[in-house]
Amino acid sequence: MPRTACVIGLGSMGGGAAASLLRQGFAVRGADPSVEARDRLAAAGGVPCTTPAEAARGADAVLVFVVNAAQTETALFGADGAAAAIGSGAVVLACATVPPLFAEELGRRLAVMGVPLLDAPVSGGPTKAATGEMTVMASGNA
Repeated sequence: MPRTACVIGLGSMGGGAAASLLRQGFAVRGADPSVEARDRLAAAGGVPCTTPAEAARGADAVLVFVVNAAQTETALFGADGAAAAIGSGAVVLACATVPPLFAEELGRRLAVMGVPLLDAPVSGGPTKAATGEMTVMASGNA
């Protein structure tokens, strides 16, 4: 059975990441407010979901490709946020550029749930995202 990735935020970076994961054999579930973004995921072979919680159920990794700390907070802990649905053994990759103190607090909040966090902002733009060649600058607890 393939590993399952949840991608929250299917815009230029998250959509490219989702497509790259699908090409590598992952089962991908994705959430985005945009119907068009969810339709692109479905056309590529992924499973579109209307909420982050729905997308996170059963995922081995939850990748949050949003713009900032406020959107990361909403995607994980807002109404229908992914945090409530993340299962044991999953890991969260927060891919927005956020202040270090926010990332530390986010890591503590998820650790209480038994879920590790990688603060993993990315660069490379939509072109590198589409080809699976983004640069990831990740940090987290050992």
